[in-house]
Amino acid sequence: MTDVQHDIEIELGESIAIDAETARGPARRSFLGSMQSVRSMPPWVGAVVGVIVILLAWQFISVTFFSLTQSVPQPFNVFVQLFTDLTDGVYWNAIAQTGMSALWGFLWGNLIAFFLAFIVLLIPWLEGLSTQLAVVCSCIPLTAIAPIVTLLSPAGGRSTSIFLAALSVIFTTVIGTILGLNAASETQLDVIKAYGGSRLTQLFKVRLIAAVPSILAALKLAAPAAFLGAVLGEYFLVGVDSGIGILLLAAQATAASVKLWAIALICGGVAGLAYFVIGRIGRLATPWSAGDARAGEGF
Repeated sequence: MTDVQHDIEIELGESIAIDAETARGPARRSFLGSMQSVRSMPPWVGAVVGVIVILLAWQFISVTFFSLTQSVPQPFNVFVQLFTDLTDGVYWNAIAQTGMSALWGFLWGNLIAFFLAFIVLLIPWLEGLSTQLAVVCSCIPLTAIAPIVTLLSPAGGRSTSIFLAALSVIFTTVIGTILGLNAASETQLDVIKAYGGSRLTQLFKVRLIAAVPSILAALKLAAPAAFLGAVLGEYFLVGVDSGIGILLLAAQATAASVKLWAIALICGGVAGLAYFVIGRIGRLATPWSAGDARAGEGF
């Protein structure tokens, strides 16, 4: 079956190529013009089309399969609820509380990740241990470790939320940092070694500079992961009455599906904003890595 599909794909590709080669006059210009117009479209066009398709699919699923229960409410109702929520100071306070937990988890998790990655360059035989610890952090079920952390934490604290946020970023940052540090030029490393430079000198003079694009790419992925880890941690907090996770629990307890979906959109929006901000910082700091000569001109 796979061979048949492969042959069909080859024949289809050849037919398109033959049509492009054999077309003459207006037909050829029309074909090549349509292909060129698709390629010349700005990237935001594809994003807008994707959003429209998602909204149409959402509306269809809501009115077709969940018209009675409204477990999947219609997009218009959700966006109205979202606008109402964002005019309420309670929600902004919840975003601030969860965002602060995510920020602390982001900082602690990345400090641990950088330590695990940098120590590999100074003591190479520890690479297996560092990567294994990173994998363990990635494989631990957050819902299994969270109750244990909650029991060990004082009531009223946000330690569980910060811990899960930190745990969510370690693997990504460790792997990205190690890959970046190993991408340094061997010629430059040999020059430093020839002049008597130590591994520490190689780290600060060559490897760290070469690793900046990979580190920023890892941080871009870690930022939304930290926020979502902080939200999940709030499900287990004791003595805390503010945060996005607390609002999610309240909406779930009252079966308020529209409010639940609106809060979920808020979570996605904050996580997406964190991804965008770190990504823009990366483009400003390392414009050469994106292949964009104008990337450093502005935010």
